[in-house]
Amino acid sequence: MKWLSPYYLMLFGSMGILSLLQAQETLPNFKVKDLGKQGVQVSWLNPFKTCMQLSVQRSTDSIQFKTILNAQTPNMYDNGFVDKAPTERPLYYRINYVLDGGKFYFSTIQSTGLSLEPIPSTTVWKPSKFVYCNGKGTPTIQLPEARKHLYRLVFKEENGSTIFEINALKETETYLDKANFVHTGWFLFDLYEDGNLKEQGKIFLQKDATSH
Repeated sequence: MKWLSPYYLMLFGSMGILSLLQAQETLPNFKVKDLGKQGVQVSWLNPFKTCMQLSVQRSTDSIQFKTILNAQTPNMYDNGFVDKAPTERPLYYRINYVLDGGKFYFSTIQSTGLSLEPIPSTTVWKPSKFVYCNGKGTPTIQLPEARKHLYRLVFKEENGSTIFEINALKETETYLDKANFVHTGWFLFDLYEDGNLKEQGKIFLQKDATSH
């Protein structure tokens, strides 16, 4: 068993938060109201008491979404805000809910003048047995064949930019310090075995209960 801290890993690229592209289920509608020069009012209801992260995402074409707000109190039932930045119209919005345990949902898409159904996804996220967060939320690497093969692991943001990589993993079990990831949320990874891609996946890092 081995711990890896930020001092042993190299950080690459800029940190950006882009939208999740795949949903497991759709939630009821939320509301948007065009306030003209004052912006767009976005309001929602959150039925999940175990919600760990609630993000508002915006798009100009209803296809490519970017996160514009992470709610300070994600498990609050009734909430909202005014998006003052946009000037172009129409604008499209959706809500992303992430629950304790990593399960996530998208709302339907709402616009300043339209209501659209989300684009269906045929891909469902499945947890990896090699790279995952354990019961305490610690990023864990489990490689039973570590002493027989050469492993390399690359972590990336959801936009594909590399955050850091770990070369020559030799331990069967390795724990990573969350500080390596800079922020919480979803991260992609590529796991290589003897130079060949063994698995592509993603993990979700939750905010520590003691953090503020």
